[in-house]
Amino acid sequence: MVIHKDSYPYLVPGGLIALASGVFAAIGLLEPSRVGWTEPAPLWVKIALGLLLCLPIVWLVAFRLHLRSVWVLRNETPVEMYAQIEVVQDSESTSYYACLRDAPGGAVIHRLPVYALFGKSDLPREPQPAKVFIDRLSCKPMVIELQGKRWWTRAL
Repeated sequence: MVIHKDSYPYLVPGGLIALASGVFAAIGLLEPSRVGWTEPAPLWVKIALGLLLCLPIVWLVAFRLHLRSVWVLRNETPVEMYAQIEVVQDSESTSYYACLRDAPGGAVIHRLPVYALFGKSDLPREPQPAKVFIDRLSCKPMVIELQGKRWWTRAL
């Protein structure tokens, strides 16, 4: 799987750590002599290894939307639409929304929360041509290519 630089940066390292801890836990539970234990492991160690064994499943559940977005990006045909980024700021946070339209002056069809891009960039405040990758299972836009940059939606 190819993870693009503008997707969630800890996706692959988190998955590798989860997988490694799951493998270590499986070996520790099934063959403790391979990890250096000569005596039977205490109950707290078995519980800890059981929790580590569940870590890959927790990772898959936690990042299922990111993994789905990458799949949609690689396998779906983009739809031509017009998009602009709307910024909503309050005293505690800043939120970004992608407003998708069929035509530059048309009504907003979708208003989706998107992840902020890493680094500074100029935000398109007016409708611009964009490629929108829509998930065929949920019929929701998952990735928006706008001015050469990818915006990952938070579509649930």
